[in-house]
Amino acid sequence: MGMLGVYMLTDENTMNILSDNDNLFEAVENYGEEKTTISYGIDKLWDGLHFLLTDKSSQEPIEGEPLSEAVVGVHVLDCESFIAYTAPYEIHTIIKALNEVDIDTLITKMNLSKFRKAKIYPNIWVKKNEEQLKKELKQEFFNLKTFYEKALNSQTGVLVSIY
Repeated sequence: MGMLGVYMLTDENTMNILSDNDNLFEAVENYGEEKTTISYGIDKLWDGLHFLLTDKSSQEPIEGEPLSEAVVGVHVLDCESFIAYTAPYEIHTIIKALNEVDIDTLITKMNLSKFRKAKIYPNIWVKKNEEQLKKELKQEFFNLKTFYEKALNSQTGVLVSIY
């Protein structure tokens, strides 16, 4: 199946309840399955988008870098089954950084051999898929940006899970 990235709108009270749970992974998984949870699934392209935006794998998150934090969150709660949280007051900085990205230029300059060399997950960065991958990464960038705008408008935080 592979590792999938999921982003969920989460208020701070819910986040406190989840993080106090003895089994955070299970609590987050159950929260994500609730019908009222607003979520966005980036599927397997989280590492590729992180690399496109920062030139680093998400295995090397960049603390204090809003583009990195847009993909992997700000406050890591669980490293094993990756779970992180971005508080409502931190969302504006991420939106500002995403709005400053010239995604068309990044996509045009995208070099698949750099993705392969950096071992970006998953191992799909081959020339025959280049145009499709560029299209998908661009779409996921806009999807992620729209999701963070929802968080800003609803004054909630974002819970990130990648497992």
